[in-house]
Amino acid sequence: MNELTGNLANFSKGDSIYSIDEKSDLVYLIHSGQVGIYSRHGLELGSLGEGEIFGEVGRVIGTLRTVNARAKTDCKVFLIEWAKINEKLESADPVLGAIIRGLANRIGDANELAEKHWQELSLYKSLK
Repeated sequence: MNELTGNLANFSKGDSIYSIDEKSDLVYLIHSGQVGIYSRHGLELGSLGEGEIFGEVGRVIGTLRTVNARAKTDCKVFLIEWAKINEKLESADPVLGAIIRGLANRIGDANELAEKHWQELSLYKSLK
């Protein structure tokens, strides 16, 4: 472990890693396994694997968690304190910080739009 990666946590298939509206103090780096990202009503928004980071959006945009994260397989993830990420952001060029904030906002907007369309599609399918 180095100063960025922090502690390693184990999750079993199906375990909740975090839920919508929880505080966003940790960011996660997948060491092994797969993690699913889900909307409020269960739409799978993404499937992440080894080497991918998740859990940053809420903190970057200054909100509570905006999605649910659940282990799709047994997995190991590094728990990264937000303070470590913030140190990196503060020492980076301000343009990069602005880009990250913009992307995080667009991810949140895209997730909401995807769920809205998914719910509408489910409604239409139920009428057939």
